[in-house]
Amino acid sequence: MLSALAFQVALGGVSVYDVLWGAVFGFATLNILGLLARRFEPGRTRMTLGEVLAITAAVVSLLMLGWELLFTFHVLPIHLDPH
Repeated sequence: MLSALAFQVALGGVSVYDVLWGAVFGFATLNILGLLARRFEPGRTRMTLGEVLAITAAVVSLLMLGWELLFTFHVLPIHLDPH
């Protein structure tokens, strides 16, 4: 997979910033999955501040993605015709 990504960067199909954003979101996803896996450890009853912040960031990013998709598929902005 890494060689395919390097090949696309070399051909100019993917910019370096796209690769960096993919790495950031990939590591964030792995971090959140790790936090969720730790929730199943016995003896843990409360969430830490880091866990709350990670889950909040994930929820906000999903809301922003949904908002962007509504504009991409021309659901928003809603234009009302005057009578």
